[in-house]
Amino acid sequence: MTSTEVVFRDRYGLHPRAAMRIQQAAKGFRARVTIQGLEGGSAPIDARSMVALVSAGIRLGERVRVSAEGDDEAAAVAAVSGLIERGVCHP
Repeated sequence: MTSTEVVFRDRYGLHPRAAMRIQQAAKGFRARVTIQGLEGGSAPIDARSMVALVSAGIRLGERVRVSAEGDDEAAAVAAVSGLIERGVCHP
């Protein structure tokens, strides 16, 4: 398993468009990718699930852990965490 902690930088929090971008990035890998908000002690959520992502309630400035397990786990963590650090909806 590979994981890293990053700060969620999208100014609107984890809204539907941000969730869609994370979901699309996670679907590009064979590894199972999860995101866990670290401020409230929530459980890890599947990064491929729009409903789970939007329901997570992650806000601007919240620390999150991006984890992946599988063949391409390092690349998956790098891609998803990089997207989150850049502010998800901004290329």
